[in-house]
Amino acid sequence: MKKLKSTRFTTAMAACVALTMLAAGCSSSKTTTDSGSSQTPQSTSTSQTEPATDKTYQISWSVNNLLQPVDKDAEMVRYWNDKFNINLDIWNIESNNYQELINLKFASNEIPDRLSVGSFQDLQKYVDQDIVAEIPLEMLQKYAPNIYAKTEKELPGAFNYAKVDDKIYGIPKLIHQARFREPVIWRGDWLKNVGIEKSPETLEEFEQALYKIANEDPDKNNKKDTYGLSKSALNMIYGAFGYLPTQWAEKDGKLVYGAVQPEMKQALALLNKWFKDKVIDPEFVTGENQGGYWALSHAFINGRIGLTGLGAYYHWKPLLFEGDGNSHDYVELKKVNAAAADSLVYGMPPKGTDGLMGTTQANLINGTFIAFGKQLEKEPDKLAKILQVIDGISADSYENYLTATYGIKGKTWDFDANQIPVYLNGLTITETSKMGAGNTMESLELIEFVAKRNEKVEGWAKENNYTEGGKKDSLLAPLPSGSKYLVELDKIREQAYIAIITGEQPVDYFDEFVKKWKSNGGDQLEKEANEWYANAAK
Repeated sequence: MKKLKSTRFTTAMAACVALTMLAAGCSSSKTTTDSGSSQTPQSTSTSQTEPATDKTYQISWSVNNLLQPVDKDAEMVRYWNDKFNINLDIWNIESNNYQELINLKFASNEIPDRLSVGSFQDLQKYVDQDIVAEIPLEMLQKYAPNIYAKTEKELPGAFNYAKVDDKIYGIPKLIHQARFREPVIWRGDWLKNVGIEKSPETLEEFEQALYKIANEDPDKNNKKDTYGLSKSALNMIYGAFGYLPTQWAEKDGKLVYGAVQPEMKQALALLNKWFKDKVIDPEFVTGENQGGYWALSHAFINGRIGLTGLGAYYHWKPLLFEGDGNSHDYVELKKVNAAAADSLVYGMPPKGTDGLMGTTQANLINGTFIAFGKQLEKEPDKLAKILQVIDGISADSYENYLTATYGIKGKTWDFDANQIPVYLNGLTITETSKMGAGNTMESLELIEFVAKRNEKVEGWAKENNYTEGGKKDSLLAPLPSGSKYLVELDKIREQAYIAIITGEQPVDYFDEFVKKWKSNGGDQLEKEANEWYANAAK
């Protein structure tokens, strides 16, 4: 079984080996060209991978989350065909059943030239099944120079996470929203109503504020019907004790799993006290969302709790300009209570007694990749051409990126007075997706361009300290035994934590939980996590 690795090319010898492999080729194998004829493939030396300038390349193209089927003669597909002298065959695969449907195609030996990979595990699997092609480093640097340079700038060593057995098999898609932590949102009007004039900062101040919200009628309706917090705010409390239960963290030079660290026993003891004192919503187990858009905290919007961490930073921001969107929670709260929406306090996670703090923040890399069909290993010139196309669309210029995202400037979109791209004539992303814009070309959404497009919104996030106070998982790859143990271990953890918080089990049950977690595969995962960590890109 091949194993996903993340090691650097750190020596000249490694570079020489890579070049030797690239130049060697495979003289005895056959390949099928675009015209269908069979011939001996060319060597994959850099000089022989040059795309032919007088050839229109037929490229099958698959993405995993098309919003709408792309029209047969889609305008934006024609645009890119003309621009790059290619002929794109867009695979309209239903998003909701993408994995099942693409696997059926793979089983029938139908592999697109360009495909999406949704996880580290899938990349490993596709390599094992000979579905995806190796991308020689030299080809990547030569034919997708902007992608390579800009990705490495944002996350040095990023392409190491696309390696299986020290060969690159994908272009990592960086998660631009991961530059910001989860929100810490207070009902500012409630804080004032109970005599608190500033955002709580320490764990002690959090506790005081939460007890006041639960006990001092912050909504002034003469009823005891409010609680301090519910499920989404628990992570920020755990963070004050140094760990997050679902993350791996570095401790004394090794990786440890947060949920089983002794400090979490202290955190659970505090949460158990809060639950007994009716500071935590007794319905916290079911969460704050009652259906519809996932990030809506109905418990907060409807005046049940005074602190939430649900959603992302932009879900709670005020509307910053005409046409601003994505402020789902703010907009819904505004409908219910405009004054409450305009009094929101954007806080920081609480600091514990040792100054520890943090709430969830995603990593820039999460296992999503752009990859290429195995058949392209026998057509290096075509692979080079596709790399050029993706580089041109995603990374060559801001203008190309916007064109891929929105369509033709002046026809489907234009800049508003704030230099923010907006759709014209009532168009939406759904209509432009049919035309071949939006996710059809699946731009890599490089952080440089996304930040420029969202300059005003991201500026607001930075002003409100969303770049500070986050905790990231220190494990950035799947574990070999993960599929065997993780589902059961997650169940064990969740049941134990809920039982301790609600008092169904005493706080000392934590020690029994740790033993159970370790003996049911946790020790094996910890071993594998540290084997990965010893060789990880740092």
